Amino acid sequence: MKILQMSYKKRGTIEFVFEDFPHSKVTMAPIKGYYFVRAIKWSRRDRAVTRHDLEKFEWAANQALGTTAFYRKRKAFHIPSSQ
Repeated sequence: MKILQMSYKKRGTIEFVFEDFPHSKVTMAPIKGYYFVRAIKWSRRDRAVTRHDLEKFEWAANQALGTTAFYRKRKAFHIPSSQ
């Protein structure tokens, strides 16, 4: 999933806009060296966000930030498929 926009916010959070959801903003927060989805400002102009989409958001963001080594160590790790 391609990142269209990324901006840093308060307390270490980062806000992302992704290609498949151009009208929704995804806020990610750091935990144990990687970033996870904390909140989504979902827009009705985008389709509903699924659990699979959340995993794709996290994987793309952690790749962009260079924190995939920490992300891979989490308990429920698996690389999201492109489906």
